Amino acid sequence: MNSGLRILDIVNTDHAALNFLAYRAAWINRNTEFVNDIVCSPGPHLARLDLETTRVTALDIPRDMSPASLGRLLGRLVGHMRAERYTIVHTHNSITGAVGRVAARLARVPLVIHTTHGFHFHENMSALRRLPWVAAERWLSRFCDLLLCQNRQEVEEIRRLGIRPRQGVCHVGNGIDLGQFRPRARMPENPRPVLLCVARLEAVKNHTMLFRAFDILRRRHDAILKLVGEGPSREGYERELASAGLADAVEFLGYRYDVPELTAAADVAVLTSVKEGIPRALMQAAAVGVPVVATDVKGTREVVVNAQTGFLVPLGDAEALADRLGRLLDDAELRRQMGARAVQYAREHFDEEQVVQRLVRVYRNALFARGLADARQPAIAEALQVEQRSA
Repeated sequence: MNSGLRILDIVNTDHAALNFLAYRAAWINRNTEFVNDIVCSPGPHLARLDLETTRVTALDIPRDMSPASLGRLLGRLVGHMRAERYTIVHTHNSITGAVGRVAARLARVPLVIHTTHGFHFHENMSALRRLPWVAAERWLSRFCDLLLCQNRQEVEEIRRLGIRPRQGVCHVGNGIDLGQFRPRARMPENPRPVLLCVARLEAVKNHTMLFRAFDILRRRHDAILKLVGEGPSREGYERELASAGLADAVEFLGYRYDVPELTAAADVAVLTSVKEGIPRALMQAAAVGVPVVATDVKGTREVVVNAQTGFLVPLGDAEALADRLGRLLDDAELRRQMGARAVQYAREHFDEEQVVQRLVRVYRNALFARGLADARQPAIAEALQVEQRSA
């Protein structure tokens, strides 16, 4: 079915390529007229990518703002895009989003798209601190045809802030592989209650608030907190927990490939992020049937239906977080009811295949709008009909 229309997704890490792009690129390559490649940094997770259906190019992608490193990345991306003659470049994350968009314009790629996975600036940041990041996004929008958002609140925010890519802004959402995260057959019978947090160990995930709440919770519940994920803050968190006398009750599990099984074995899932695009970890918990407690921030509030599939608490309120966690641990029937509602909500809203199909329609329509596709082509005609029905 592939017609030679080529897409390049650019993402920062091999972990992101595996978890956020692998399903999507493989589906597109199997089922559409597009050929979808990926660029990411090298790493051990690349071994798990299905390279039979998706070609992956590993480039050294800096995690900092070193001008020399960014310049090298820009040059390599421009060379790669020119050599491969991509029709669409689709960028993700902050550094790869910025450098990738500029590289695509320099390489004269016909269509440039960027997905915001939660801007660096956010609603809990002061206006002064937001200013340079907003200015940067306004400038970068000049190199972009279309901005895609994972949550609806961000669509309105982009328009309000005057960030204006050529073809505008579109909400596509995000999803998970529901075949991998299936409803659990029964609730776990853990000898000690298990809380699960799946999140990179970095400041934006706000584990410090979780630790404060866990300290309060432990006065009434002999619970265990399991942390899945790696990141630069791990050593500091280990010292913090040891100082608080919580080290024996917190398990650092590192990066894991058995997240579905770990999720199914948890009593409650928890996430205390300062900001999110759309938190896949909470989607995964919902699909399995695990109630969640999370901070009431952009992105997260579109995943958790408060008091129905879990609880939302104010950012920074450790006592409220401990209270809601305690409520769930005290009441097995409440956990069961919330978990059942979460499964149904996940089936209706978090199916990654539906998100990919929506994204493919966006690609087709964007190409047509630029005069790069013929409306008489069956795929384009179908996409236009779907958009007209949903308008």
